[in-house]
Amino acid sequence: MMAMTAMKYVQSLIWLTMLGAAVLAQAPAVEKVEPPNWWAGHSVGTVRLLVRGSGFRDAAVRSANPELTVANVRVNGTGTYVFFDVRIAPAARAGKYRFELTADGGKVQVPFEISPLAKAPQTITNDDVIYLIMTDRFADGDASNNKNVDRSNPRMWHGGDLRGVINNLGYIKELGATAIWLTPWYDNADEVTTCDKPWCPMASYHGYGAIDYYSVENHFGTMADLTELVQKANSMGIKVIQDQVANHVGFRHPWMKQAPLDNWFTPFKQNKFNNSSLLSPNASPADVENTLKGWFDFSLPDLDQTEPEVARYEIQNALWWIGMTGISGIRQDTIQYMPRKFIRDWTAAINKQYPGFYMVGEVFEEDSAQTAFFQGGKTGWDGVDTGLPSVFDFKLWRSSQEVFTGKKPARALRDVLKYDGLYPDIGRVTVLANNHDTDRFMSLDGATRDGAKLHTAFVMATRGIPQLYYGEEVLMTGGHEPANRGDMAKFERSSRTTDEQEMFDWTRRWVATRRQHPAMRNGQTIDVLYNDSVYAFRRVTAAEDLLFIINSSERPQSVSFDRTEINAVNIGCYFDILIDLKTGMSPGGRCPDAGSSKVEFALEPRSITAVKFENLSVLRAR
Repeated sequence: MMAMTAMKYVQSLIWLTMLGAAVLAQAPAVEKVEPPNWWAGHSVGTVRLLVRGSGFRDAAVRSANPELTVANVRVNGTGTYVFFDVRIAPAARAGKYRFELTADGGKVQVPFEISPLAKAPQTITNDDVIYLIMTDRFADGDASNNKNVDRSNPRMWHGGDLRGVINNLGYIKELGATAIWLTPWYDNADEVTTCDKPWCPMASYHGYGAIDYYSVENHFGTMADLTELVQKANSMGIKVIQDQVANHVGFRHPWMKQAPLDNWFTPFKQNKFNNSSLLSPNASPADVENTLKGWFDFSLPDLDQTEPEVARYEIQNALWWIGMTGISGIRQDTIQYMPRKFIRDWTAAINKQYPGFYMVGEVFEEDSAQTAFFQGGKTGWDGVDTGLPSVFDFKLWRSSQEVFTGKKPARALRDVLKYDGLYPDIGRVTVLANNHDTDRFMSLDGATRDGAKLHTAFVMATRGIPQLYYGEEVLMTGGHEPANRGDMAKFERSSRTTDEQEMFDWTRRWVATRRQHPAMRNGQTIDVLYNDSVYAFRRVTAAEDLLFIINSSERPQSVSFDRTEINAVNIGCYFDILIDLKTGMSPGGRCPDAGSSKVEFALEPRSITAVKFENLSVLRAR
């Protein structure tokens, strides 16, 4: 009798345990699917989904549609994320689909969509002039999204949005820029950061602290606003560049509460920014690891691209934005802090789907060797060719500022350009006039209107793809960040001073002149003269030969060139190439003594002369 009772007791315990397990097993729930959609016929025929939710322990995923095949299911240790491959048949039809996820606590549907594959967008070329816009500071076109706006605080939201950019495309068209680079439009946290430091309170108005790689920042608008912007800009001959940030996210990202994998982020260690260790084959492994895996600070968690799941996620995300919006280029933030093998794989994947696509990496170094090391087209000492089409030329930017604020002699420009041979493709380098991380030109010590004009002219005349920064064309001021990110307010001629209008017209003239002369866009650079006051150089193609002479000094200069130096033998005349805005043409020319072996130029103080030599018959035909 006692044995029978004991047996029933044990059976009851087993039954209760099983019942408790069934009750405790959490029903699976889906919160987010990344990417939410993909394309049939894409170069990435098997896309890897990352699903966030709960109750995914021991999950299995199946597809009821033979055109979508599921494989390689992986659940993280806490059952909050599941990865799985989806092979998309090339003939799969566009539409909405669902996968069935089964776990201990039940079943749940995972939504997914196949979208129509749009044609490849036009990309950025040397024919373009890029105009950098900080979206929050450009123009407020939709007051309904102005949450936590405080224009009196330079670190808070100021109300600029995508609608504001759309409303002012005519201004950009008038200036002549053919591409706009917008600072990141990923969704950032709405919360305002408070602290006892001078920089608080502050908001993520800049866009570099993503909390969702697949959503548009709500202060800027919606995905519909973004696609409208791209389409309207394209219809006006203006391309759009996205600012992507694969190196890090914001500290309020949901991944910080529960990461998809234990090694999704690198362990926190402050980055010492020993950036030269990335260039040197002699650097210590510890220095390299800290530079690649150290965090900028606590608020920017560093993603670990050596984890294949992270790398694949970020490559797919870049491709997703191109496919969804039709952007024409990508600026990749802080690119040198990611492994060069990842950069290679990232660029290769984009080029496979979009051959020749413009990608420019921010390697913020005033060292030509370091920036050249990251441009693609040459295998480095580490056996890696990044394939990256373009990098910013920070060394030339700095030297131009120093020359045209009187801190360095004119020859300093040539002292940078003499290292052009370090770059695999110098013609594709992006030459910035300024950006959102640097002091505006007019707030530099020694800055003048004439100096700003020469700086802009040189950026337009030198090799590479020029990039302007919003407001510099109307002499905006602003020192260290965030003062350099002021609100744009000079869209109308009536709002500008005489000096501001002169700078605006000057910028327009140089943009228009560059558009008319292939040698300015694609020509070889040939040095003619360089000393303390003057730098003269030619830009040459098979069909065109241009001469630029810069006098950076406060005094008039007279220079004389042998005709052989400037390819003007038996060519009697030359004309100024700088466009007249009223006529849309260059002004008249001069015909010095063609029999002389030399050509002389009288240079005004703080000036640039830009000419093309032609015979009188050609000049008259103009």
